[in-house]
Amino acid sequence: MTRTINPFDVATWWRPFRSDTRRFQEVFPHHAEHASLLRSSETLAYLIRSFTVYEMTCAALGHPGGSLSESDFLAVLFNHILRFDAKHPQWPQRDAFYLSKCHACPALYAALALFGYFPLRDLERYGAWDSHLESHPDSTRTPGIEISGGSLGQIPGVAVGRALGIRRLGPDHADRMVYVLLGDGECNEGSVWEAFMAAGHYRLDNLVFIIDYNKVMAKGFVHADMSLEPLADKLAAFNLEPRVLRNGHDVAELVDLGNHLAVQRHGRPAAVVLDTIKGKQVACCQYNPNWHTSAPRDAATAQAWLRELWERDGRRLGIPEEFAAALGQAIRIVPPQHANPDRITEKQA
Repeated sequence: MTRTINPFDVATWWRPFRSDTRRFQEVFPHHAEHASLLRSSETLAYLIRSFTVYEMTCAALGHPGGSLSESDFLAVLFNHILRFDAKHPQWPQRDAFYLSKCHACPALYAALALFGYFPLRDLERYGAWDSHLESHPDSTRTPGIEISGGSLGQIPGVAVGRALGIRRLGPDHADRMVYVLLGDGECNEGSVWEAFMAAGHYRLDNLVFIIDYNKVMAKGFVHADMSLEPLADKLAAFNLEPRVLRNGHDVAELVDLGNHLAVQRHGRPAAVVLDTIKGKQVACCQYNPNWHTSAPRDAATAQAWLRELWERDGRRLGIPEEFAAALGQAIRIVPPQHANPDRITEKQA
């Protein structure tokens, strides 16, 4: 017998790992709660991907590839690492997180909603004209967003300024951290390397750059457009402390990363290279530049994606099969509020 499930009521099968997100505490493999943290974070990553598909389809726009590649990192960041208070987004002692690859905001919006910054049902209005969830984040309208995002390459410099500012607030703020997630293609911007150089010069060990190294840009593969290698060596040359995660989707590796970032401060900013897969967990998207900017245009496509996500992750995590079906059925594609004079051609056709 098929159960009736409200897909927006996820508390039955997932809750945040921490009861108090204002606190960070290391969780190591020998700790009793380590297995619970891993499972909770994997479940969260699955939910982030599922709601990302939902909101992009409702809007018929978005960036699936980069949103799906960053989901595991966002899950561990919010579930374990970042110190924040969703009920008081401007809590003065919070850590700061900047999404520099801001076109991949659907996954961030899903994470913020799952942690209570705003209702999950708001995701239906992603990209709509009257929505607080714009296609690039707007810090004046969306709680949890530290700065509005637009052109790539601008936010790393803002993160450097924030880290400097926090340092100058004095010892009461000495344990606060600034995290900024960049795209690998974004690293072709010269302003990114100016930010790296300044961060190294000022020895901002309260600053962590994370590069989502998913290998694919809007127009093709990073290695073909402008190779970054040897990336770790370049980061070290800018006086950053590089760390490479060979599987940026392994939540155990990401939890271990979180255990060390805040406690191993050696007078240099950290630079983490996450080796990831563009479009992770949706086969047609993986390593496919066609899905950099093309979101599902109809509910049937999204329902197939949601089913695939459930078969890959939801099933083994104990998520009811009815969840994926119910979320797909909840899709309401929001029509544009003005005519489009251009002929629409499906990029992935």
